[in-house]
Amino acid sequence: MSEMDQAFILAYATDDAQRVPTSAARMSRPAETPVSRVAPATMAALHFGREAGPPDPYVAAAGQDAMWAPAPAAGEPLRERRPLSSFAPTKQPQRESFQPMLEVDAFRWPATVEDLLGAHRGLLMPVVEQLLSVSQEGRSMVGIAGAHSGAGCTTLLLSLARLLVEAGPAVAIVDGDFATAGLARQLGLTVTAGWENVLAGQLPLAECVVRSLEDRLALLPLVGREDLAGELLSGIQTSVSAGMLRYHYDLVLFDLGAAGQGPQTSIAQSIVEHCRLDAGIIVADTSADEEASIQSIDQLMSLFGSACLGLIGNESSGA
Repeated sequence: MSEMDQAFILAYATDDAQRVPTSAARMSRPAETPVSRVAPATMAALHFGREAGPPDPYVAAAGQDAMWAPAPAAGEPLRERRPLSSFAPTKQPQRESFQPMLEVDAFRWPATVEDLLGAHRGLLMPVVEQLLSVSQEGRSMVGIAGAHSGAGCTTLLLSLARLLVEAGPAVAIVDGDFATAGLARQLGLTVTAGWENVLAGQLPLAECVVRSLEDRLALLPLVGREDLAGELLSGIQTSVSAGMLRYHYDLVLFDLGAAGQGPQTSIAQSIVEHCRLDAGIIVADTSADEEASIQSIDQLMSLFGSACLGLIGNESSGA
């Protein structure tokens, strides 16, 4: 069975039992011309609290510590935390290796990510453990959405990706923020081909994914803002590319940008639907207007439905 056939099967499978996490082993070949790097744009750092959450189940009030609020399944208590060592790789049958044609020695990580991991790594570990757990259940496609612009969605996604790679699984990140298309830039890259070229049928997926050898992380970028994102995402290539990522990576994190407001809302809805995302995490800036934040969070909870894993609040000081 060819790789394309397998991608179709995964893209349109109706039985969740058919979604099996992939093995961690991947092979790559170096590109003849490395991708050049540029300095990343400045992003506001996230600030996470310690223990107690706010009385409001959705978002912390302004001035309070931020929190991770996991969403329990209906009628079920929250799961007990498991040590990372308990997430043993599942033995998988031999599969064709996916070989991104673009490779770089290392990504240039934003200072906000380095600061966040240096100061608050422990606060992110419950989120990492939950993502590893759902991955072992075959729920590998995860959307991370900001309630509004500047909530810290991209910073959180990059931080979680770093921690997940350290735990062992094969991880890919996808820039689904067609309104800003800044994930490659955040990692110090200038790219000339991206997901929009795959969706338009112009290039195969392998020619648009960039793999960092040192970071052991794959990136599917966007080249620039795309006004026709809705039209591109409605095509069959969306499901096919998502199926191939599901097949070859244990976890795929989608940056859905400020999905709680503006034009990115409908784009995020298309990605959730056509890429068949299995889980979602909401990011909100708790220092913003509380009423507006709650409205955006409610909208995102409706978007993810029962697949919503929970909420991460922060008190970022920038836009």
